[in-house]
Amino acid sequence: MSEIARPFHIMCKPVCGVCNLDCRYCYYTMKPRELYPGTKRFMMTDEILSTYTRQYLEAMPVRCEFGWQGGEPLLAGKDFFRNAVAFQKEFGRSGQVVSNGLQTNGTLFDDEWCEFLAASKFLVGISIDGPAQVHDANRVDKQGRPTWHRAWAGVELLKKHNVEFNVLVTLNSAGAPHAGNIYRFFINRGIRYLQFIPILERRPGTDEPSDFSCTAEQLGRWMLDIFEQWARRDVGRVSVRFIDDVLHTILYGRASTCVHSERCAAAHILEWNGDVYACDHFVFKEWLLGNIMLTPLVRILKSHRLEEFAALKTDRPAACRDCEYLTYCQGGCPKHHRPIGTDPNRVNHFCEGYKMFYSRALPELKRIAACIRRGELPPTKGDLPDRATHAAPPGERYTGPKVGRNDPCPCGSGRKYKNCCGRI
Repeated sequence: MSEIARPFHIMCKPVCGVCNLDCRYCYYTMKPRELYPGTKRFMMTDEILSTYTRQYLEAMPVRCEFGWQGGEPLLAGKDFFRNAVAFQKEFGRSGQVVSNGLQTNGTLFDDEWCEFLAASKFLVGISIDGPAQVHDANRVDKQGRPTWHRAWAGVELLKKHNVEFNVLVTLNSAGAPHAGNIYRFFINRGIRYLQFIPILERRPGTDEPSDFSCTAEQLGRWMLDIFEQWARRDVGRVSVRFIDDVLHTILYGRASTCVHSERCAAAHILEWNGDVYACDHFVFKEWLLGNIMLTPLVRILKSHRLEEFAALKTDRPAACRDCEYLTYCQGGCPKHHRPIGTDPNRVNHFCEGYKMFYSRALPELKRIAACIRRGELPPTKGDLPDRATHAAPPGERYTGPKVGRNDPCPCGSGRKYKNCCGRI
């Protein structure tokens, strides 16, 4: 009988950090030269793919979720992913639920890719930071050229072939001041599943945030701007991950993501050569747990090093221990601690931003959760008119019921009412 591990998740990087883009805030494109100096080709072999698939399926016999990331995972090629699905069918057992998720920049899609992803029921996460002027501030190709139009063309192809997808938005210093407009930009274009990820990277050799990193105040204002729009008009029809996470904690007593769980150390990285690392944000030599070609996956995940890694989360900073929001935050991601480690005096870089959000949003989220428990569809918070009823025809001024000056303009422009149809 094969060994079964407690539930965990693996994110596989078949081409390491190799990518066709050169996003300014990316922390992974330097991994090939950091971890594997001298290696010129980064591509997972069929032998490693087969071994990984078998071991992962054996360790997770009820539900097994395969995640694929990079760099840019599509550079592994269509045949690689066809083989991945074939191995899953070969090694999967009767009744076992097997799924695939893929995170991509979206610029390499064509009809053949999307036909395969639809037929194989992949869930695709596509990275777009908002409208072109925000997206292209950081997401450029190797020649420094903008990439928004190529990424959005990928979205259109996913829609055309009915591929299930969500949009991942990084919150960086360029986009943070425009978070509410970025949210409405996507909602007005039919996007209903959104993830927002705050960026914190350090200057080389220091603990100081880089220029493109998000500040705590920007995070708090960003979360509140989005929450207010969502609560006013999008409850029940738009999924925003950080909001869903709080609702999950209220309803079930635990978060749905590792960032705000009591314990992390259950979301690991498999590199192109079979190396297993503790976490996507800690792919450093000191957190290498083993290699599946030398040691079975379930044994690797019983390593004492993994417990040491878990302590980065479970050994709470002193500032967190008596915090009224500990139930919901749980100290946040260890990567966001300054300094990183187990120093009791460390703090989460985003702490004050989380407090801004929880202090204002929790009462409303608890009301919504109470409706969900009763099996009711939660009503929206505000009284903004329904856009389908009152929206102006394209190019014409909105003349429906009065709205707040700082609310999103019902005409769908993405601007505040006072800066759009409310100017007159």
